[in-house]
Amino acid sequence: MSRSVPLVVAAYNDAMVEALRGPLQHFLRSGDEIDLVSGNHDRPLSLPTLNRWATDLASTLPSGVRFAAHTSGLGKVATIAEEALPSLTSILLDYEPNWDPEFTWEFGPTLAHFDQFSSICRAHGRRAVAYPTGRPIQEDSLQRYGWDYGEIGRHVDDVYPQTQHWATVGSAGWSTAIQRLRSQWVAHGFDPHGLLIQLTLGDRDNGLPSSSAVARFREAVSQGVGRLFLWWNPAVLEDMAKLLETLDS
Repeated sequence: MSRSVPLVVAAYNDAMVEALRGPLQHFLRSGDEIDLVSGNHDRPLSLPTLNRWATDLASTLPSGVRFAAHTSGLGKVATIAEEALPSLTSILLDYEPNWDPEFTWEFGPTLAHFDQFSSICRAHGRRAVAYPTGRPIQEDSLQRYGWDYGEIGRHVDDVYPQTQHWATVGSAGWSTAIQRLRSQWVAHGFDPHGLLIQLTLGDRDNGLPSSSAVARFREAVSQGVGRLFLWWNPAVLEDMAKLLETLDS
């Protein structure tokens, strides 16, 4: 039980929720967050499902574990903000090409989009969490758009950058991505320890085995990163348990 870094853990189906209530339950603690996904990309939003997952998890997990709803598009954000259970204290806006219907690489309109998002969430007492694509962190063709993740942080209540791809390109590339994010974060007055990075487990694109994920996590922590978002799927439950056990050791 030595882990000091708070986790955000994704869940997007019943099997994942049941795993968090079962074999993964004892790895979670106060200060962690469960990211419950419905209506992202072109999938339909199901409020009853989000509410059921949040209720079932709250009855099982330790006190102090928080819950977020994760979706795409401001219309779905508004529905969640207005109608979801109060226990879903945060909303994540999945902002990436072909996912958010209003996505653009242009940075000014992107910030305006997050301003709208924040206004909707805050009007209903929810935290607005930007979940933007991580491609502009280092992708050469996107540097002309001037994305600044610290600046995004000034328009929302929190930012969960999608860093998972950069974890797959080797230690040097990963380190460069973390340094760039960290410098942007600090330049806007944010505590570097509050920076969050995402790792994905599994054999999909951008996925890592648990041993590699641990290595990338430790490299990020050595650079001052203080939070971790874990994306996974039911097929890698055993590897997920190994990762969480290693973080506790």
